Amino acid sequence: MKFPLIPARAAQNCGLPKGPDKMSASRFLLIAVLLTAVALGYVHQQVELLRINYSINRSKDNLSVLLDQNSALMYNVTNLQSPLYLEEELAAKEINLEVPSRWHTIGLAEAAK
Repeated sequence: MKFPLIPARAAQNCGLPKGPDKMSASRFLLIAVLLTAVALGYVHQQVELLRINYSINRSKDNLSVLLDQNSALMYNVTNLQSPLYLEEELAAKEINLEVPSRWHTIGLAEAAK
């Protein structure tokens, strides 16, 4: 179905476009490009936010593991340095410690500077 061309004066009066408007096409293209750029920027922001969130969670997990290891190692150090533990280990290996007599001690001279 073909519509008859409307004279310019009639088109102005009834609000219909009288012909192709080059200004509106370029304006539409500009708005489309701007909206696309904004949408791409938003998507990029969301991707970066997700990546940073994963990185933070990974760091928190690593921190949790390291804190657990630290507490286990501190317990071992405390336990291994306790006099009771040392006494039990020496007794198990049948090592008898005595206070040395005077002739068993060695004096060291001061180091030359």
